[in-house]
Amino acid sequence: MELQTFSNKDLNFKLPFGMILSGPSSSGKSSFLLKFISEASELIEPKPKSILYCFGEMSHNIPLLQKSGVNVYAGVPPEELIKKFPKPLLLILDDLLLSIDEKYLSELFTKKSHHQNFAIVFVTQNLFDKKIKVARQNAQYIILMRSPNSALSIRNIGVQLFPRQLDYFLDAYKQATNIPYGYLLIDLHASSDPNLRLRTNIFKDDEEKIIFISK
Repeated sequence: MELQTFSNKDLNFKLPFGMILSGPSSSGKSSFLLKFISEASELIEPKPKSILYCFGEMSHNIPLLQKSGVNVYAGVPPEELIKKFPKPLLLILDDLLLSIDEKYLSELFTKKSHHQNFAIVFVTQNLFDKKIKVARQNAQYIILMRSPNSALSIRNIGVQLFPRQLDYFLDAYKQATNIPYGYLLIDLHASSDPNLRLRTNIFKDDEEKIIFISK
């Protein structure tokens, strides 16, 4: 069997991109987000020059983000606001499913992120909500948190994205989420190596990066 090695550049998130972070309440979405934001300059290529975190509900994390230099905004950011920030930009929309317009969300994922050079991360409890269908279909990255009550939804995403390798996908998800706050990264970026499609342990304090290879 040929040994493959990957550099950090191979594993980096390639901006501009769309990402959906999905998981139920208390699944670890917030802690994942905080790590992702704090390590953005190492994880994302090219490095974001600015970060805008938009939220639907106040939390104890927001003052922490502000102290670290992250721009915060309550509610859905208008396009004029997004345009003001230095690019490349990392834009995070957290807990805004109910208040965001479906057409606007779709355009952020399909047109605006590429034209305006930003990465968008949309955080949701329901990956299959009708409102985010276009965003989900155009996301380059999907993060699935541990979700014991969502076996059917997980299977559905596997059927859609890995129709000929469903067992491989389900096994990777099971292994990745076998621990509290576990997650599976689905890398759908066109330029990513096919062997990097399913991963976990992406942060620098993780002992080792884990890549799930199909048999």
